[in-house]
Amino acid sequence: AYRQDALRCAAHLAASGPTKGALVAQATGVPQATRLMATDHYGWFERVEKGIYGLTPKGAAGLKDYAVPPPVEP
Repeated sequence: AYRQDALRCAAHLAASGPTKGALVAQATGVPQATRLMATDHYGWFERVEKGIYGLTPKGAAGLKDYAVPPPVEP
């Protein structure tokens, strides 16, 4: 569940750029988004300013590594 929440937050930051943690939580439905980005177990997030987080290059790579491939049509 942690990785799924981290991926949601990372995807939001990739699309929106550095964002306040509370806004990431609201946009992604991950209530603990600020804490998740602050503890940063995977090295995907960086604190840009107080309460504002951005995506690291490692986070962008994580989005690619753990992306769900599109369904294959028969």
